[in-house]
Amino acid sequence: MHRMDAMVRNRAEGELLALLKEVSVVLGLPIQVETRAYGEGGLEEYLNLIFQNTEQIAAVMALLSPLLGAPFYIEKIKQSKQQTALNELNLQKIKLEIKEKEDAAAGRSTEKEKGVENKSKVLELEFPPTADEIAQALLTRKRVARRRSNYYEALLVDARIEAVGFSPSHGKKVMELRVPRGNFSSYVIAKSDLEPLIHERISLEIVSPVLRSGAIKWRGIFDKKVVSFELRDQAFRSEVASQKVQFQNGTTLICDFEIHQREDDIGDVEVAGYVVTKVHEVRTPQTVQQRPEEQLPLQLPDSPASGEESA
Repeated sequence: MHRMDAMVRNRAEGELLALLKEVSVVLGLPIQVETRAYGEGGLEEYLNLIFQNTEQIAAVMALLSPLLGAPFYIEKIKQSKQQTALNELNLQKIKLEIKEKEDAAAGRSTEKEKGVENKSKVLELEFPPTADEIAQALLTRKRVARRRSNYYEALLVDARIEAVGFSPSHGKKVMELRVPRGNFSSYVIAKSDLEPLIHERISLEIVSPVLRSGAIKWRGIFDKKVVSFELRDQAFRSEVASQKVQFQNGTTLICDFEIHQREDDIGDVEVAGYVVTKVHEVRTPQTVQQRPEEQLPLQLPDSPASGEESA
């Protein structure tokens, strides 16, 4: 294939770069990515990954192909505790292995400058994890798995894309891991259905009630901020419409309140909406009784004393 939708290509490249960034964050390895001129024989993208130390290159380049092309992905919540612990252990092992090689290389460099011969060897880990095991551990991180999913989801948009391949270097004879189009959908993960957070009988101060029927949202103060919410208590809505409930400044509902959540495009949880499912009580501030006006005592002129004559 020599042509593809430019928007699809840009989005796929963006997701691929974001995936590399997520991997660098998890492994604690800063990565700089540079691009080269496109190759021949189809649409080939050349990316150069630049690391701070050469000891980081082999470890990361070995795991990129299985990370991008291996079909394993199991949601963390569906894994056994033993598998979850093993995945985390493998990530710690690879970070430790890279750190030990960096320290050994730094020691050799220092001793070389001083003219001292270094015959020490790097202590190998007892059972170093394979590239597949590291890739599997990385894919338990939702952000990594979501970025890979977004990459293949973007490629599915253009029906002309027949396959995608990955190799650890730009050499012509390097073995390429090829993923045919028929497998793209198996890499796309559906967004998880998240259970709502339920608060029973909370106090919700009303900022803006809706006094007529319709899909207009109410507004109230929840967790010290103003939120828009849907009122699903039909009995209470009918009372409001028939003016059986009066609202004033400070009116508060004692109600059951739900926070609906969803996953965004990178796997993070965001609020999808707020819902009042049941109103138990309406509270209004006590009417402040106005104090009666103070009355001044009426001053009467002194009456003349008996036996005295007025002038």
